[in-house]
Amino acid sequence: MPSPNMSPISPVSLPSYKKPPINEVVCGLRFNTPGELKIPHIGLLWDKFRTDYPRIEHASPIVSAKGEFLIDPVTGLPLHRVWFINESDDQLIQFQFDRLYFNWRRRQGDYPRYSYVIEHFEKVLNIVENFFIEFNLGDITPIEYELSYINHIPKGEGWNTIDDLSRIFSDFVWVKKAERFLPNPLNFGWKTEFPLPEKMGRLAITLKQAIRTEDRVPLFILELNSRGFLDEATNKKDFHKWFDVAHEWIVKGFTDITTPEIHSIWEREV
Repeated sequence: MPSPNMSPISPVSLPSYKKPPINEVVCGLRFNTPGELKIPHIGLLWDKFRTDYPRIEHASPIVSAKGEFLIDPVTGLPLHRVWFINESDDQLIQFQFDRLYFNWRRRQGDYPRYSYVIEHFEKVLNIVENFFIEFNLGDITPIEYELSYINHIPKGEGWNTIDDLSRIFSDFVWVKKAERFLPNPLNFGWKTEFPLPEKMGRLAITLKQAIRTEDRVPLFILELNSRGFLDEATNKKDFHKWFDVAHEWIVKGFTDITTPEIHSIWEREV
């Protein structure tokens, strides 16, 4: 897990790794959908980003926590999500009629650290806010912030079989004993949630198995996802406070649930 800048509300050094398994970071928010926002606005919005994000793609809509799609009240059809993607394919902007995200994803370069992600998300948000004003769509009114770190831990980097779980994770193991009836599981999943301080939301930690698409290598996917809001949030200082707290909990939580043995492989820094 990467080393961030020090949080202004928690002036202590956070855990840092030279070779973190981070594969993707997602930073964004959910907002109240303006009634005047229409599909043609998406093309006009892309023009604001097109120089740096020249590719555009459709993506499946993100459903609500209740599993519901955002529906156009006139046609009754699900509303679109689009991706604006940069040339190197390692950054993208996700826009849906109720969501805005900035993603960094691993391609060739190293993870550029939290400060880079939050600064770029804020630039993207400012452009979208100005776009809404320009086209009389009103203000963006956030109702939920989100920060996610998605880690890929491939076979051969600290583990070879499911029996090695305890070498990576402090709280999730599978112990194979001669007297056990069940064999090693083919697949597994684990999820738990923790409250963020000051009623700022929650941190969800999810662990699952997958196969890497490009080379068919088995891997563990460890995702740490913070969601929440500050009820009193009225300015950029409050905005940064929430994301700094969410980031601190993700980084410390990542270190808390993983073992010193795997930390040495990821080259934890003192």
